[in-house]
Amino acid sequence: HVSCPQLGSWSRMRRWLPPPFHSLRSFMRSSPFTPSGSRKIGLMTHCLAPLPNAPKCIPTFSRRQFSFTYPTPRKLEEIVKIPLLLMNEADKIVDIWTDYHSSKPGVFAGVLKGKRKFQVLMQRAQKSPLFIYPLVSPDGGGNYFVLVSQFQGKHCLFTSLEDFNEKKENAQPHLVITFYDELINEKDLVLIRTDICNPAFSLQAAKNVNENVVKNYVSSDGYDLVDRFNHDPSKFDIESYLADPANQS
Repeated sequence: HVSCPQLGSWSRMRRWLPPPFHSLRSFMRSSPFTPSGSRKIGLMTHCLAPLPNAPKCIPTFSRRQFSFTYPTPRKLEEIVKIPLLLMNEADKIVDIWTDYHSSKPGVFAGVLKGKRKFQVLMQRAQKSPLFIYPLVSPDGGGNYFVLVSQFQGKHCLFTSLEDFNEKKENAQPHLVITFYDELINEKDLVLIRTDICNPAFSLQAAKNVNENVVKNYVSSDGYDLVDRFNHDPSKFDIESYLADPANQS
């Protein structure tokens, strides 16, 4: 769960948004991610290249709009010695990866097993890069904090819905997930690293978001929601989605 002071229920989330944003259809029309809002903000950063063949409803934005430094190495070789790592069996590699990051503050390490699963995830992430994730409050009061995510290649960037609407182009990432696929052919493994950019988020919150991203982009049921959110938002019931405990991290 996230330990963040800026938690709110759906009713509070509606207060974050001006009236035109109260339905998902108008949210997607007027969102900074859409053509009508493209001059307001982009969730792209100076270090993330635009998606090739991006859907028409998803614009790309100038790199000059952001001053955020990417928080994690781009390549696996910047973290580990790949030839030495390859000398181990897949299960041992998982142990090495998770143990290595267990002592690093603000970092959660995970894995995705299966080349086909990763291919499906990347294909779907390119087609449908946007989604939202409610993180429940640890106080058990039914409140939650909403994150907006966007895939850029093998990276998934998260900012809060509140920052998304209040800070415009100055919105900063709260979490960044990176997928390292350098071992996929030899070991059928993708190593995952989630970096916490906002110290208000716990490792458990990072773990939950990581798992939900993989679930939503790999499973058919999860991706049905993601696809609807990106391509048929009028049929995406945002209130039901946010209120469903199964969707909350």
